[in-house]
Amino acid sequence: MGGVEQGARRGEVIDDAASPWNLANGLTALRIVLAPVFLVLYVEGDRLRALAAFAAAAATDVLDGLVARVLHQRTRLGAFLDPVADKLLAACALVALAVTGRLPAWLPVLVVSRDLAQLAGAALLRSTHRAVPVAPTRIGKYATVALAATVVVALAGDYGAYPHGTVGPFVVAFALLAAECVALSFAQYSIFFVRAVRAPR
Repeated sequence: MGGVEQGARRGEVIDDAASPWNLANGLTALRIVLAPVFLVLYVEGDRLRALAAFAAAAATDVLDGLVARVLHQRTRLGAFLDPVADKLLAACALVALAVTGRLPAWLPVLVVSRDLAQLAGAALLRSTHRAVPVAPTRIGKYATVALAATVVVALAGDYGAYPHGTVGPFVVAFALLAAECVALSFAQYSIFFVRAVRAPR
């Protein structure tokens, strides 16, 4: 077996001997493909197929981690692709719901701005050969859960899960909670970035 070392994300162990071309990474890549498919279908009004695409993408989020653990397919590529796929799916869902008026536009703007700032910060740290703090924080996990709940509640309103007109207050409440968590995680990651820049090489 090849060398095994502690992964950078979720405390996972990365097996250097595992091939990056495996089922776990294939499922993650499928989520990356399905995210924009959902966005296009939803905006065009094909809600049934959009829901199917979203459900399939969400399923890969569960399956890729399970497959990676069971089949020992944790790789560096997977550790990189998994958060990218999660962020892309969340961004596409939020944009689709905002474009169709189901969510306030400021929520996807806030989320995408945070994610782009994180990517830019990570690129800057890598370019200066400094450690990149990529491990998820507790508030970051709360933000992910709150955003997922906001999307699910908004989508449920499209399929008659609530009496007509009653879903609005729930969506607003979840959106505000998600926005608060996103803002706090943004501030926390900013502090981590400043510390990383000031840390000796």
